[in-house]
Amino acid sequence: MANEQIYQRLRQQIAALRREIIALNVSEEQFVDWFDAQLFRTTHSAPEHYCDELAQNVSQLERSSRSDQQQWLALRIEQQMLALTRALAYFQRKT
Repeated sequence: MANEQIYQRLRQQIAALRREIIALNVSEEQFVDWFDAQLFRTTHSAPEHYCDELAQNVSQLERSSRSDQQQWLALRIEQQMLALTRALAYFQRKT
């Protein structure tokens, strides 16, 4: 039960990040250089697509049964969410 609540909360946070990105109307050109190449594994055509990758990682974490993979994914999700939050804070200050 506790894990279900954690995953639900993560999904809510990702949805909030997506709404903020869309509301700020940041172009991909403005957003692309914000992240280390190792942080997000794909190139995205729109800033909100970073949230798609994040949501995929949460789904993968939820399905994973190996503790080493769970730890890696949890750290990855944390780093990605922190990076997106920092980028959004920057763009919110600019507006």
